[in-house]
Amino acid sequence: MVLYMAKRIGVGLAYVGVLVAFFFLRNIDHRLFGILIYAFSLIGTYEMVHAINGPHNETAEAQVGALRMSGSQTFCVYAYALLFTPVFYIVEGLAKGQGYRGLLVLSFVLAIALLCLLVFDHRNTTLAGTGAAMLTALYPTAMLSTMLLTNELAVGSTLGLLLIHVISPAADTFAFAVGSVFRGPKLCPSISPNKTISGVIGGVVAGTGASVLLYWLYTLTSDYVYTGIGSAWAGAPWVVFAVLGLLTSLMTVFGDLVESVIKRRLGVKDMGKLMPTHGGILDRIDGTLFASMFVYIVFALFVVPPIA
Repeated sequence: MVLYMAKRIGVGLAYVGVLVAFFFLRNIDHRLFGILIYAFSLIGTYEMVHAINGPHNETAEAQVGALRMSGSQTFCVYAYALLFTPVFYIVEGLAKGQGYRGLLVLSFVLAIALLCLLVFDHRNTTLAGTGAAMLTALYPTAMLSTMLLTNELAVGSTLGLLLIHVISPAADTFAFAVGSVFRGPKLCPSISPNKTISGVIGGVVAGTGASVLLYWLYTLTSDYVYTGIGSAWAGAPWVVFAVLGLLTSLMTVFGDLVESVIKRRLGVKDMGKLMPTHGGILDRIDGTLFASMFVYIVFALFVVPPIA
């Protein structure tokens, strides 16, 4: 048990080290952070494809078998992941602030291609396989678009990315620690039997505190000035970042539950084996994906002032 925990902590610290390294690279050129997002997309897509198309036990096969993607559907999903981040930066380079248009066009092309395969490759493709391909493209690649967009925010992009990668791990870590100590009623025993209500409360408190603390430290070490909603009132940013931390922590928990459902339906324990004792990349960033979406939406609507 001690060896397992030591290995788990070591792998976790190595992951944190990679994140820190990319934040340093971002100081050289903010686009270099896109390499990390690209890696998440490619590895996560591989894990999803393998979980759906790979071998399953007899219990899972009856349910998963119908979802299996054809070779042509799998090709489309991989092509989408391979092109997603490069297309964003190519369009962004040609027209600043318009990278999202490239992602929208690419997503429409994928949807049309998958529907066309139902006709041109009808002997091998099924509607269930089409749905599985769309899910695999959405989770994680399309969801990672909010991290790309956060990285390109005109104001507060660094703070936004820090919040994504601090609140989610803080909520996860404290949820595990508090739940292990206090235990109590289960949150969703049929989905994730290890999650407790006490753990969720601990994670939410930690995530909220991490958000407020991070905002305070960031304002002390940078020239960032809050200009978002209610900025005329001195207490507005503290309220905004406390609420942001609370809701992002809840989104992290929800992301964990979504992944748990996916794994149960696919009959797998972990989505991958890249990170020993942790599982795969998707096991590590499941909550972060949902945290990223929420942080970007809040920043885009309430924190970053509209361009005149």
